[in-house]
Amino acid sequence: FLNDPATAEIYTEQIVGSVRCVQETGIGIIVANVPEGLFTSVTIALSLTAKKLATKKVLVKNLDAVETLGSTTCICSDKTGTLTQNKMTVEHLWYDGKKVKGHNRQKHGESHNYEYDINAPGFQLLHETAITCSEAVFDGALPK
Repeated sequence: FLNDPATAEIYTEQIVGSVRCVQETGIGIIVANVPEGLFTSVTIALSLTAKKLATKKVLVKNLDAVETLGSTTCICSDKTGTLTQNKMTVEHLWYDGKKVKGHNRQKHGESHNYEYDINAPGFQLLHETAITCSEAVFDGALPK
């Protein structure tokens, strides 16, 4: 029956799963019986996670960061300049079921061809909501 590739694959997966279970149990026993083994176990776990991240071409300079990176499912980054330039700008608007580029009217002027219509009811509702929910303080300087 092991000549069948599908059956052999199933048994291989079960064996690999059993080996992992034995390894995890062994590490647990080491930590439970020998408190000094905790540091070694953590280092091994971090090293294995670093190896997994390396296969995904992630560069890790600090081994402590591996624990955080290994359990991360979503990374959000800020590309609007809020952190680097201390400015918050709108890049895209979503209203009436469509996404449009949010060009700045003060910066581009009235003659620019905008993707959004400021007279559309959906835009008006978005605009009113943004104003109501914002705690922004404006100064007289125009964005660069």
